[in-house]
Amino acid sequence: MNFVDIQVNGYAGVDFNEDPVTEAQIELVAQQLAADGVGAILATITTDDADRMIDRLANLRRLIDQDDNLRRLIPAFHIEGPFISPVEGYRGAHPPQHIRPASVEMMDQLLDAGGGPSRVTLVTLAPEVDKDLLVTRKLAEQGIHVAAGHTDAPLELLRDAEQAGLDLFTHLGNGCANDVHRHHNIINRALSLEHVRYSLIADGHHVPWYVLKSYLHVAGLDRCMITTDCISAAGAPPDFVPVSFRVIDRSGDTPVARLRGTDYLAGACVTMQQCYDALIRHVGLTEEQSKALCVDHPRDFVSKWLM
Repeated sequence: MNFVDIQVNGYAGVDFNEDPVTEAQIELVAQQLAADGVGAILATITTDDADRMIDRLANLRRLIDQDDNLRRLIPAFHIEGPFISPVEGYRGAHPPQHIRPASVEMMDQLLDAGGGPSRVTLVTLAPEVDKDLLVTRKLAEQGIHVAAGHTDAPLELLRDAEQAGLDLFTHLGNGCANDVHRHHNIINRALSLEHVRYSLIADGHHVPWYVLKSYLHVAGLDRCMITTDCISAAGAPPDFVPVSFRVIDRSGDTPVARLRGTDYLAGACVTMQQCYDALIRHVGLTEEQSKALCVDHPRDFVSKWLM
């Protein structure tokens, strides 16, 4: 099928945000992704200590650059955080001690580690922590996609960010508080934007199926794409146990990761094939519509980085 997934935190038992990923592990990831019909991913590095984020990007880039097949499969990176909302609920599973205001200096360090604009495709941040939208503007000027995520930005700020270069909203319906105002909430604000696209997690846990159907209807299929936002449990054996702050909840139709000791979601465990099938089975999309969301739209979004 050649699925394209713009947010992959780990796969096949390998966590991109644990230290260090080895050559054998990245080859295992590549083998399993190929077996699962995935043509390209954005390896995603998430909020942590700045030096650790930098080291992880540099290490992954070094491993990937050793092999043209890996370059085709993992052509670029998605950096999610640490410039996100520190507010409980909006920060999601990101560790609060490492969340920080947006900084051009730190962003430059992360970009350098990841290989610059030719390798860093997407950065997710919260506009309300980006003073004067300096980081948003600089990234957009370099041709890097900027997404709002883990944010409770006011509507006018979102509109300003859109004018500054914001062009995606990361995993709509997630990274926000459970209890919000019935009208004035980040989901409605995001859906009111005129030019951004939306990534959505299609596992039935992060967004209930009927809600996902509503989002797709309101936003329009042409502005949406599916991502797994998966962690290392995706593509791993059924008895896999992540060594981290997560536990795998297998009580539903599909497994999902939760923060240890809580009900908070901490990453998906599904493959793109499972998302594709679920869109047809649970949302009522056609095969062509499901393919557009899982292959065509994300491929178009990252097309200039594909080999």
